[in-house]
Amino acid sequence: MLIKEWMSRSVVTINHENSLCDASKLFQTMVISMLPVVENSILVGILTDGDVKKATPSDATTLDKFEMPGLMDTVKIKSVMSKPVVTIQADHTVDEAAAIMLKKGISGLPVLNRTGILSGIITKSDVFRCFVSFTGVSKNGQIFAFKLHDRPGIIQTIIDIIRESRGRLCSIMTSYDDVDDGGRTVFFHTFDIDPTHFDSLVERFHGTGGLFYIADLSRGFRKIF
Repeated sequence: MLIKEWMSRSVVTINHENSLCDASKLFQTMVISMLPVVENSILVGILTDGDVKKATPSDATTLDKFEMPGLMDTVKIKSVMSKPVVTIQADHTVDEAAAIMLKKGISGLPVLNRTGILSGIITKSDVFRCFVSFTGVSKNGQIFAFKLHDRPGIIQTIIDIIRESRGRLCSIMTSYDDVDDGGRTVFFHTFDIDPTHFDSLVERFHGTGGLFYIADLSRGFRKIF
């Protein structure tokens, strides 16, 4: 899940000396949510559509629609952009980027190469695409969720049961949040499990302990225990 494999490489930027009106036009015509701000090709700030809206006179203003663009033309990007910029490097992972976005409360990160040059941008939408791809949920497989004691061999036991049922393992996702000490929540996403074998497989999973959710997306079947 390297960032360089999921980031957008065609980055729309704006110069720090451009006006708020220039930025507004870009947000209206391009499918983007943020603009990296550059000065002599060096990244110096970030501008979001939210920044533009905050800096734009509200509907309550006495300015008419002809005066508004003139006023926005006088406001320079450098006066409303956010700085310093939170960035990430292309050889980091998508989950690292997601953790930074969550912690900082931001919707995207400019991506720099090893020499510090802007080479892309990764947004929440890119993180979602990566998540959906790696879980395999778009392929209409099966999902088995467990709350397990974190002991050696328990994951392998479940994998062996999936293999014996002629299923293919797509992904395993683990979380240690909101569980008791010594436990973890694990989601197994699988393919190719015969619907006629599904119930017997669920019974075997019950024997391992901790099964709390199952779904067969190909049939639209779900159950919480």
